[in-house]
Amino acid sequence: MCAKCKCRRFWGLCRRRILIVTIAITITVTITVSATLTAREILRPRKPRLTLQDITIPTLNVSLASDNQTYFLNATFQVTISSRNPHGNPRSILYHDLRVHMSYHDQQITAATLLPQTSQGRGGVDVWSPLVSGVSMPIAPEIGPALNQDKSNGFLKMKVKLQGQVRWRPGIFTSGSFISVDCPAYINTGSGNKGVPLWLGTVKYQLMQSCSVSL
Repeated sequence: MCAKCKCRRFWGLCRRRILIVTIAITITVTITVSATLTAREILRPRKPRLTLQDITIPTLNVSLASDNQTYFLNATFQVTISSRNPHGNPRSILYHDLRVHMSYHDQQITAATLLPQTSQGRGGVDVWSPLVSGVSMPIAPEIGPALNQDKSNGFLKMKVKLQGQVRWRPGIFTSGSFISVDCPAYINTGSGNKGVPLWLGTVKYQLMQSCSVSL
């Protein structure tokens, strides 16, 4: 009987210890996972908000080469883009190697212009006004007539595209990502346009179009 009692006491003690260890491990894992998810939510970067404010078009001409097949574009645009780091973003934002170009029918129609490196604190706002241009840029055969037709119709549907690198900096820690921005530029160049004449046929068009941001 004594041997059986000792055995029962031994296994009862083991069960209690196993239960205590299991509870302790469960609590530790739960606290660790909760703390990780909370920290991730707090430190997770928010997408910056970019807006295409206006676009100025000094030059936009499509020419046909002597072979009657090759089209060339001569174009100059000045675009004004604002970028805001949301107040709810716990991190400062650093833009670098960010380049902007114009796109029409998903084809790049200007050279890419490098924007200056920019750092934004929480709630910070920066405005860029780069010139983007293309001189004798070869364009696809179907693009040339379409662009000429849009000009004749008085309505251009283009995009301002930005691509580069962005980094977030919470204190001494940094993380980075590739950023791609699409800003629709729907420009009414017809007789009823709301553009602001500047000089020698140059017109500034107020747009205030929100841009889509992909990280």
